[in-house]
Amino acid sequence: MKRKDFLQRMRNRRRRDELELREPERRRAIDWRTLRVELPADADSGGQQALSIGTVELLPAGIRLHPTEACWVRGYRVWRDDGGQGRAEFQYRPVAADREPPPGAEALGADEEWAPAAR
Repeated sequence: MKRKDFLQRMRNRRRRDELELREPERRRAIDWRTLRVELPADADSGGQQALSIGTVELLPAGIRLHPTEACWVRGYRVWRDDGGQGRAEFQYRPVAADREPPPGAEALGADEEWAPAAR
């Protein structure tokens, strides 16, 4: 639609009180959350990070997730940046325990430990 036509249409809608009701944009109730972390340089300096679904243990070679509620996990990757700092990232989503995960995601129950497979 050309700008000229769009502006004319908008003027007509306002003048004749013909407001078109628009549907609000529909969003998913719960989206995937992405977590990016810096990995420690050696095993002694490892730490933990708290999440809404549990805790993440940071290790020099990767991460280990200890969820306290059911969730799905996907998209794990680990790399080194230009400065040599190890980094990791993954996505998680809290869900009901009996739901089946989508392709490419792993389902975790409460109090299960998840460590990504070495690639």
